[in-house]
Amino acid sequence: MTIKQIFDEIANESGTNAKMDILSKYKDNELLKRVLYLANSKRIKFYIKQIPEYKTQTTYPMDLGAALNDLSALSNREITGNAAITYLQTILKSLDPDSAYIVERVIDKDCKIGMGTRNMNKVIPDLIEKTGYMGCKPYSRELIEKVLEKGPCYSQEKMDGRFVNIVIQGGEVMMESRQGEPTILDSPKFLLELATMKDCVLNGELTMEGIPRYESNGIISSLITIATKKSEGVDASKDIKKLESKHMGYYTALNLIRVTAWDILTIDEYFTRKCKRPYHIRLKELNETVQDYNGLRVVETRVVSTLAEVMAHFEEVVARDGEGTVVKSMDGVWADTKPSYQIKVKKEMNMDLRVVGFNYGTKGTKNEFLISSLNVESEDGLLKTKPQGINEDDMEYITNNQDTLMGKIVEIKCSGLSQNSKGEYSTLHPVFKMFRTDKDVANTLAECVEINKSVSL
Repeated sequence: MTIKQIFDEIANESGTNAKMDILSKYKDNELLKRVLYLANSKRIKFYIKQIPEYKTQTTYPMDLGAALNDLSALSNREITGNAAITYLQTILKSLDPDSAYIVERVIDKDCKIGMGTRNMNKVIPDLIEKTGYMGCKPYSRELIEKVLEKGPCYSQEKMDGRFVNIVIQGGEVMMESRQGEPTILDSPKFLLELATMKDCVLNGELTMEGIPRYESNGIISSLITIATKKSEGVDASKDIKKLESKHMGYYTALNLIRVTAWDILTIDEYFTRKCKRPYHIRLKELNETVQDYNGLRVVETRVVSTLAEVMAHFEEVVARDGEGTVVKSMDGVWADTKPSYQIKVKKEMNMDLRVVGFNYGTKGTKNEFLISSLNVESEDGLLKTKPQGINEDDMEYITNNQDTLMGKIVEIKCSGLSQNSKGEYSTLHPVFKMFRTDKDVANTLAECVEINKSVSL
């Protein structure tokens, strides 16, 4: 059976489990595995945006396996530009129609079988590289002291923007979330800058120059939604109009976006999820790499030697409405985990607030018809916030009982208080905890301020 026939068999089945069952039948087919890898690996690029026109011949001097071998001249950048297009055209002409179709799928990086890499990896383990993410351990004085025992370490501002992995390869820039999902924006200036950078991967967050983070995160989310719709051929004019009426011009917003980075990896380190270089080497390289780019900056970093210095930096960041800091060992290697040498320093506080509204999930998601966040406020209405993080059972319960839950008291967890440019109070990273059936009075703003002051690390 040809690879094209296998693709057709999978594509013609609508159910996810059935597609996986079909792939399981052919999981030992080495040519199929090779095609799936080349077509889906983000590590492999062919640098051709459009398939050239061609006509297959009556004789086929090349088989699919040989054609895949020859494509390495494109992925390795041995042949580029117009010569690359002519080269691909020659390969396609030399194949039978079914094999030529498969090469098209590989070049387009789209198998068109309705199956994602996660399910491919379930059937054929580790076939496609997974996206790695290096997180932080939650605050622990003991862990911080262990890091400090080995000598000075770094204290960095904990950013609160939109996390991105930025893969720069051969002049092409790909942004993706920590789960590996694409992050699409409509050609802001910083992306044009990044395209001139050497091949590397940046770990960082998208922020907006001069815009408070609680506002910029919403704007960036809207810009990504708009760009994604445009890339799919969906009309986004209403979304643009809404953004511009509420905030600013579409292109103005795009060009205010900056990247705040804290790590840099080689392409191989990122895709293999293996790194042996200590952080002080990577941080030095990061500073040297981004220093000439207006749209990039390195996260605020200090060398600290004592717990008192760690806490002093944390308090300074919080005082200017930041979220907190992260302590990092100078010798720490990048790892796809939450290592004990990278620790968050962050407040956590609880308060009781009154429910004044409900919000359904984002249209098109699994929570579209469920309440996924609440509108809550202090007893005097001077603090307003929107806790999220509601589990599925609670979402269903809240959705079915909105009338009786309106006005009830909920306990939320957050990282502190915040104020916007108008002096209006809200909270940092609010998360729903539970309904307080034992209370009928919420905390006032003054009480919330006192709770915030009383919380220490």
